[in-house]
Amino acid sequence: MNLDTEHKKQVDFLLDRLRKKSVNVRIKYQYYNAENSYVDFGISVPVKMMNSKPGIGWASRAVNTLSDRVVFDGFANDTFRINELFDEINAKRVLNKAKKDAHIAGVSFVAISETPNGVALIPFTASEATGVIDDNTGLLSYGLAVLSWTGDDALAQSSVSEPKDYVVFTPEATTIYKNKKIDSITKNPTGRTMLHALTHGATASQPLGRSRITKTVRRIVQEVARVKRRYEIAGEFYSTPQRYVLGTEQDFTQEQKNKLDSTIGKAWVFSKDDDGDKPEIGQLAQMSINQFEDNKKGLARDFCAETALTLRNLGYETANPTSAESLSAMSDDLLLEARASQDEMGEQIKQIAISIRLTLNKSDKVPEDLENIKAAWRPIFQVDVGAAGDAVYKLIQAMPELAGSVQIYQMLGMGVREAESLKAIRDKASTNNFMTGEV
Repeated sequence: MNLDTEHKKQVDFLLDRLRKKSVNVRIKYQYYNAENSYVDFGISVPVKMMNSKPGIGWASRAVNTLSDRVVFDGFANDTFRINELFDEINAKRVLNKAKKDAHIAGVSFVAISETPNGVALIPFTASEATGVIDDNTGLLSYGLAVLSWTGDDALAQSSVSEPKDYVVFTPEATTIYKNKKIDSITKNPTGRTMLHALTHGATASQPLGRSRITKTVRRIVQEVARVKRRYEIAGEFYSTPQRYVLGTEQDFTQEQKNKLDSTIGKAWVFSKDDDGDKPEIGQLAQMSINQFEDNKKGLARDFCAETALTLRNLGYETANPTSAESLSAMSDDLLLEARASQDEMGEQIKQIAISIRLTLNKSDKVPEDLENIKAAWRPIFQVDVGAAGDAVYKLIQAMPELAGSVQIYQMLGMGVREAESLKAIRDKASTNNFMTGEV
């Protein structure tokens, strides 16, 4: 089999996979934006309310509460000036976008593109790109990213739209297709695919990650939407009590019945019949709407169990924590998931940095020291400086060698780059004091 045939098979496979996966991806984004449709059983909902969309923002809370705590801060052990390079190409902004997309859909993609001034990073969502993961390296064996779609822009990425212009990435070359035909081929000197995946919760069975908006999350959101819709219906009956009239004449006309549609500001008037009898007016017992709130709170607990959130994250008042440590303890499961996400994405961001360096060097050999860089992150929870300061003071008293170390600065809530900068300043001051004979 020649290379052209193999390449065509890869392209056909990737396009077919993108068509199949993009439908579910769009659904997850609809839930994230609270624009998803709701399935109602049609038992108690009036026809006029069938198309109403209760605003349920829990899916976005599931994503944002985790994503906002996983903040990339740079690289530690950076002897290759990767941090400066990332600042120059605005890589952190791109990676933070891709990170949130990965939490929404399970995976997002970042392409490395050569420019006249160096390189640039281009983010793609899971509905715009796909690829095949190499289990040994964790990198993409090959991938595809869509640049534009057929049809009107309003229909882009919809079920009736098809990729028109796209890029195919392989370790050997980067191929640009225009109108589904090869436009240009650029050789790849790095031996690495210039499309990288950022995943969340990847497993052997799901190498392209697992969304925070899982099937269970979507089912719970559907249940909450039905509860909220019923709540609105019950609220209408609650605000306008339902009354009844007994003892009306058999020839009571429809026009007379229509007049009994009592609302605020109107009054009913009934006269006695020839025998001196009058109709009896009663009122139906009002239902309690508290049951809906209790039902919703029960579903909120189920949602929290699935997403590692607390009821506070969904807007329910609980006992107010007295310190940052208390809040952290309440969110222990979320803390573990955030750290797992940092470890997973940290290695993937490191590989992006290596690919950028190799692209600039026009080489496929990874310098040994470049492998030593490590992705660093902002603290997951806000640090209580007072309590942390006391702990740091006691640690330094027990282990003086920790004074001025990067780890101590990080315990105070500083990012690794800031901690390394302060350590460098302290080391320089200590050296100057030694040279001048000052203690």
